[in-house]
Amino acid sequence: MSDTVNCPYCEEEQTINHDDGYGYEEDVLHEQECVDCGKTFIFTTSIIYCYGAHKADCLNGGKHEYQETNVHPRRFTKLVCTMCGDEKDVSQERMEEFKKKGEY
Repeated sequence: MSDTVNCPYCEEEQTINHDDGYGYEEDVLHEQECVDCGKTFIFTTSIIYCYGAHKADCLNGGKHEYQETNVHPRRFTKLVCTMCGDEKDVSQERMEEFKKKGEY
C-alpha cells in the first residue's frame, strides 16, 4: 500500500498524514497541505483486497499437521494446523508436563 501521492499543484511527492486514522475512510474527500508549495489539495482513498491461495491437503483427505503455539503462560497453548489453521486443545498429558516443569 502506498501512503504517498503527488501534489496536484507542484507534483512533489507527499506522504499522507494518517494521524489518528485520518485519510483511511473510502468515498470521502480528505484535505492535506503540501509541505513543498503550501497549497491545500484533496485526496480520496481506495482499498484493494489481494488474495493468495494455498494448498490444504488436510481438507482433501490428508492429515492435519498440528503444531503447538508458542505462548506464555503455557496453559494457553493450542495446537494449530499449519495448513488450514484448525485449532484444538493440547492433551491433558501435555498440560501435566507444563505443570511439572513449572511452565503452567
